[in-house]
Amino acid sequence: MATVLLVSHGTHGDVWPMIHLGAGLRGRGHDVTLLTHAPYAEPVRRAGLGYVPIDTPEEYAAYLEDARRILLDRVGSPSPPDLLAHYRRTNLFGQLRLEVETLRELAVPGQTVLVGRHTSGLSTLIAAELLGLPVAWAAMTPAQHLLLPVTEHLHRTALAGPIDQLRAEFGLAPVDDWAAWLGSADLQLGLWPRWFDAAGDPTPDRVAKVGFLLDAEAAAPADPGSLPAEVEEALAGEVPPVLVAGSSGQMLLHDFYAASVPTALDAGRTVLLVTPYRELLPATLPTGVHWFRWLPYREVMPRAAVVVHHGGTGTIARCLAAGVPQLVLAHSFDQPDTGARLRRLGVGEWLPSTQWDPPRAAALMRRLLDEHGYRDRAIRLRAAVGTTSVDQAGRRIEALVTPIGAAHPG
Repeated sequence: MATVLLVSHGTHGDVWPMIHLGAGLRGRGHDVTLLTHAPYAEPVRRAGLGYVPIDTPEEYAAYLEDARRILLDRVGSPSPPDLLAHYRRTNLFGQLRLEVETLRELAVPGQTVLVGRHTSGLSTLIAAELLGLPVAWAAMTPAQHLLLPVTEHLHRTALAGPIDQLRAEFGLAPVDDWAAWLGSADLQLGLWPRWFDAAGDPTPDRVAKVGFLLDAEAAAPADPGSLPAEVEEALAGEVPPVLVAGSSGQMLLHDFYAASVPTALDAGRTVLLVTPYRELLPATLPTGVHWFRWLPYREVMPRAAVVVHHGGTGTIARCLAAGVPQLVLAHSFDQPDTGARLRRLGVGEWLPSTQWDPPRAAALMRRLLDEHGYRDRAIRLRAAVGTTSVDQAGRRIEALVTPIGAAHPG
């Protein structure tokens, strides 16, 4: 049995895959602990994992609000001064120190593997150096690797001084090559399949593409009950509804709903709108739009005509598994890249936020509805999504500790 220490930052799309990965590793007989944000304590423990908070609920809320200001109020990356100010305002350097100290306390010499979220899991790289442990980084999307030069530039120009100062506190030398250090993990996991990688600019061969992690649905209530009557009626009708899947996190442009809902209504369809954040929506919704905090996507998505969403990999994977066409309204980060991959696969369309005007979006929606090839291709691709990704990732991680890897040859 290995001790696996996971670290993840961000919102649902970043944390839930790590919870699912941790649950898979626990099922393979390992002792797993996840260091992540305070609001995820319950789902982490429900998955049977050890849990260590890296912040308080109030600190996490402040972090999200500050991140929205520097990330969502612009297109493209933040400037180095803005990023440094964000780290200082939200005490992310203090959080980094706490993570390294916690990893050092929990690690078992010769039996521990560290796993960090790609580009943000700096504590796992520092702890690996400090303790001589193997480390894996898990990327949620290909763009996290493709944008690595941008990440390296921001770390080198904005964050190097405070990070090197923290490294010195642990007796480590300054980073002399940021690109090499950020790519120094013993294992680079890509949580997407090879055919998705091939639908755009390919990631390096050293990235182990294990497939999408189709995790338990985030924010699912303890007792989901039956489908609401409006949903049953819409799904049973001759004209399938359009599903607007808002982000399960809050890192989403407010304009997304102003663009997506009229686009769906223009198609003459009932609209099922899902987001846990009612405050992001207009006070009064148009006729034909039904809002829900949560719906069982595994049940609803295959019966929808089109799913409109912001381009999160978790939603993309669910849509692909459901065999349903997708319309991605992308802002920045990895969203344009994932939207473009769907277009090349012939199962969806996408628009950047600079083109979220009603005529353009409505034209793409009509194309997705009228051209049957999108759904036909989506249905054919459905079987390629697979369900063995967690085991593949687990085998790769446990192989970093030779005796453990030998215990699981399959």
